[in-house]
Amino acid sequence: MHKQSRNLTVLAALLPLAAVAACGSQTVSVGGTPVTGVRWNVESVTVDGATTQAPGSTYVEFPSADRARGNNGCNRFDAEAEIDGDTIRIGRSTVTMSMCMDKKQRDFEKTFSRAIGGSNKARTDGDHLTLTTDDGDTIALVKERPAPLTGTEWTVTSLLSGDVATSLPDDAAGRAKLTFGKDGTATGNLGCNRFRAKAEFRDGHLTLGRPVTTRMLCQGPRMDTERALLKLFAQKLSYEVQGRTLTLTAPDGTGAAAGAGRG
Repeated sequence: MHKQSRNLTVLAALLPLAAVAACGSQTVSVGGTPVTGVRWNVESVTVDGATTQAPGSTYVEFPSADRARGNNGCNRFDAEAEIDGDTIRIGRSTVTMSMCMDKKQRDFEKTFSRAIGGSNKARTDGDHLTLTTDDGDTIALVKERPAPLTGTEWTVTSLLSGDVATSLPDDAAGRAKLTFGKDGTATGNLGCNRFRAKAEFRDGHLTLGRPVTTRMLCQGPRMDTERALLKLFAQKLSYEVQGRTLTLTAPDGTGAAAGAGRG
């Protein structure tokens, strides 16, 4: 795994306590579909009849029948769990305390934590998993299909500075994209201008050459995003592909996170 370690040592209780039982590491299925050993990307959460789309980084996985971990849209969590038939209970949990600047992420974190805590009925349908609380709130998840590093169009979703991830403003969201070709190039858009640069993967790192760009002049968030991304060129970056999320990190802790198109 290619990544630069981040300081994730501050932990706090987040989810309510539920009775849990160690069930071993065997594969556990619901409705004939394995739910352990699978990364489930959260698509949306519905609470009190209101549906909220999940940030692209939100996921849940069950390494075993007595453990759950993932990302709640802002922070990573690790929790006790119990899978009993079609019931999944989430118990004591620890969560990192990264500060998310984006209010949408913070709001989703609260909504997701409310929905997943405690006991949920699980229903599977092909690659889809739905968790439903006793109050009728639901979490819609889909089995992750890993994205290849090359040939995938990666859309930048947030800028990183140490432990802080800041979502792109609405004016810039969805505009910054990059694709790594098998010919050793990176192409795409920086938020305002298109670019092309050499891309070399070696020894767990990525080095982007100096980019050749178009000459458009944009204002506001689009240009701010472009300036931040340009700082990642002409240096050696750490990178991590985790499922459908790509993270690029410079030695000074700045970087960017991008999601793969879901087609």
